[in-house]
Amino acid sequence: MDNQLDQKLLQVKALAGSIAHEVRKPLANIKQPCELVKDSLNEAINCLVLVYNSANRGVMICEVILANIRQEKIDNSKFVELSMANIIEMVMSEFAFGLKQDKELINLDLKNDFKFKGDETLMIFVLFNLLKNSLYYKAKIDIWLETSNQANFLHFKDYGTGIEQDKINHIFDDFFTSDKKGGTGLGLPFCKKVILAFGGDISCKSIEGEFTEFVLSFKNK
Repeated sequence: MDNQLDQKLLQVKALAGSIAHEVRKPLANIKQPCELVKDSLNEAINCLVLVYNSANRGVMICEVILANIRQEKIDNSKFVELSMANIIEMVMSEFAFGLKQDKELINLDLKNDFKFKGDETLMIFVLFNLLKNSLYYKAKIDIWLETSNQANFLHFKDYGTGIEQDKINHIFDDFFTSDKKGGTGLGLPFCKKVILAFGGDISCKSIEGEFTEFVLSFKNK
């Protein structure tokens, strides 16, 4: 009984931390444009659109996290065909970069765009997590797309500190965290759950002190 109670308390604590951690980004997106609005009507309209989209995205992220903690199966009945390049561009416009220099760390190559069947918000959530994790180290990030007859790939590679080899096999385990401040151990496991629901997979390879690369693969139907 005590073990069950401890597990529930751990889940509640992780849930609270995860919600606070993830919602911070869309809330920052709301705060920043409001501070910039002065007398320009066009600027105000653009900022209101960004505020609405960020608030809406924040609500959906909360729903995603709550569904994860309840261990609900991802509903694929409303999956639609999406462009991976379009999703990445949306992420770049909606992500709350802490500093202007952070965005400049990212090198995009989206010429090999491909379509996949999934959910827009879930895919954005996955990329938010990967981007957040990579920007933690303030290192260069390469994001590129690759296509073939059998499968399509999204490569997400940062040149930060890398991951210790004894941790690689556990990064997709629930509640497993490295040394990052504020980590809950729920982000990457849910990312894996999402990509599997899309009929794909996600893997990670890393060399400590050199790079970490996540590869998202999608069958070419």
